[in-house]
Amino acid sequence: MNKKTLTALICLFMSISLFAASKSAETDISMVSYEQSWLDSEGTLALKNNTNENIHNIKFLIVYQDMSGKQLHYEEFSKKVSIAPGMTRKINIKAYEHERNYHYYKSENLPGGSPAFKIEFKLLDYNTASPQKREYPLDSDTEAETDEIFYSLLPFLYIIFVLLTIGICIGSYILVAVMAKKRKREAAVWILLSFFATPILIIIILLCIGDADRT
Repeated sequence: MNKKTLTALICLFMSISLFAASKSAETDISMVSYEQSWLDSEGTLALKNNTNENIHNIKFLIVYQDMSGKQLHYEEFSKKVSIAPGMTRKINIKAYEHERNYHYYKSENLPGGSPAFKIEFKLLDYNTASPQKREYPLDSDTEAETDEIFYSLLPFLYIIFVLLTIGICIGSYILVAVMAKKRKREAAVWILLSFFATPILIIIILLCIGDADRT
């Protein structure tokens, strides 16, 4: 056997080994089932660990398809999960088109009917080790939910701010009246002056002039 033939056989063997390894990696974690009824805000994915090691985290792709197999959407997920070798564990992911009552074709349908879909699970990576890096960033949907919660709270924060401002204003005029009475001065006059100046300025003036002269 000459060198060229030997080199070709070695390259062929390495290619076959790499191909087998990649095919094995794709099946290291497999989807057992998926559940999402028309009422669910989250889908439940059951994943099986087909390896001989503990799974600590996974990165995968979910491809959503209509009933004819046409792709509708895809979403990438990164999840912390603990799955023992040979065992199956369920994890939750954001439901697909929850607002439009979509349901997984094997799950409960809306009475009267709603759109159904299928999914395809694609394993991207697992047990990635990089403690210094942020391995689990918020996906776009989670960030959108956070922004939605923040903006929904804005009206309440505005109301609280307005009420607090009104309370401080009323309290300052009351303080002017109390200080004027203690100094034997006409409270109504000093409150009126507060409207033209500011309560803080009037309070400073009352502190400086002290009690009214007794006649």
